[in-house]
Amino acid sequence: MNIPPINLKAQFKLVQKDLLKNIKEILTEQKLILGQYCSRLEDTIAQYVGVPSAISCANGTDALILALMALGIKEGDEVITTPYTFFATASSVVLMGAKPVFVDIDKESMNIDPGLIEGAITPKTKAIIAVHLFGKLCDMDRILAISKKYGIPVVEDIAQSLGSRNDQGMSGSFGDIAALSFYPTKNLGGIGEGGMVLSRRGDLGEKARKLRVHGMGSVSYLHEMVGINSRLDEIKACALVVKFPHLEAWNRKRIENARFYNKKLKDLPVLLPHIGDDLSYIAHQYVIRVQERDRLQEFLKQKGIATGIYYPLPLHLQPCFAYLGYKKGDCPIAEEAALTSLALPIYPELKKTEKDYIVASVKEFFNRTS
Repeated sequence: MNIPPINLKAQFKLVQKDLLKNIKEILTEQKLILGQYCSRLEDTIAQYVGVPSAISCANGTDALILALMALGIKEGDEVITTPYTFFATASSVVLMGAKPVFVDIDKESMNIDPGLIEGAITPKTKAIIAVHLFGKLCDMDRILAISKKYGIPVVEDIAQSLGSRNDQGMSGSFGDIAALSFYPTKNLGGIGEGGMVLSRRGDLGEKARKLRVHGMGSVSYLHEMVGINSRLDEIKACALVVKFPHLEAWNRKRIENARFYNKKLKDLPVLLPHIGDDLSYIAHQYVIRVQERDRLQEFLKQKGIATGIYYPLPLHLQPCFAYLGYKKGDCPIAEEAALTSLALPIYPELKKTEKDYIVASVKEFFNRTS
C-alpha cells in the first residue's frame, strides 16, 4: 500500500462542487479580500467557539503575533510557554522583542505542565501561551487559576485543536485571546495559508481587527496604531466556509481512528495517547512514543506508510534560541518526547483496510525485533 500522512485529494472531492461554484462567483464579482466569505467565516467560527470576536488573518503565525500585539507584549517582557510545539509559538514572542520562557511538558498529555508555570513567573512575565498540542486540551482549570492569581493573561494556541472541548467550553474560549491556523493539514484546513484571532474580550478583539490592517479603524488611511498587513483572501475564506459543516464529522472520525489504534496497539511496548470519553482530544495527530522510533519509522516507510515526527528538536534546544541559555536536560520530558514520538496517519478518510495494514505493519516490526 501507499498511505500518505494526509489525503487532501479525498477531502477535496467531498466539497469540490460547492467550492468551485463559489470561487467562480468570487472571481466574477472581484471582491477578493475581506469580503462576504471572510465575514461569514468569522461569524461561523465565533459562534462555534463561543466568543464574541473572531478576526481572520493571513496565517496562524500572524494570528499569534496579532494576539501578542493586542496584549501589548513588548521588548523586555517574558512569555511562558511549552518547548514542545511548532516553532511559531515561540518565534512570535521573539518577534515582539520579548523572551520566551520554556517550562517542561506533562508526560501523558504532552501539553505544558501547569505545575511548573508558577515557578517560572517573574515580574517581567506578561503572558502565558497554552498550546493544545495534537488537538488535546491543556489543563485550563489550573492554568486559569494561575492566570487569575497573578493577573497574567492567557493566550491559547489552538492551531491544532479547533473543536476540542470539555464541560467548561471550547478550545479558544478559555483564555483572554486565542490564535487559530487554517493551514491545509489542520482539522479544518484551507486551500492555502489562513489564520484567525479569537477573543472573549471585546477590547482585544477590536485591537486585533485594527492591527491586521496596519492599525486602521473604520476611517481609511487613519492609523490609530502601528499594525501589520494580515488580511485573508476571499477564495481561501470561501473554502473554509464550505468545509466547516464537515468539521464535527471529521473530528469524530479522527477520534474513532485513534480509538481503533489504541485498541489494536495496546499490548505493544509503546506509549499511546490517552483518549477519554469526551471531545477534549480531537486527534489532530495520533502520536505514539517508542524507544526504537527511527527504526520503526524506516520500517513503515518501506511498507509504504508515511509517518511524521512532531517535533524532532524541542524549542529550548533550537540553535536560534541558544542566546536564552537553555541546555540539554532543562526540559527532560520534552526532550524524551522529541526522541520517541511518531505520528501515524489519522486523517478521516482512512479506509478500514488501510488502518488494518498500518496496525499489522507496526505489529510486524515488533515481532521481528522481539
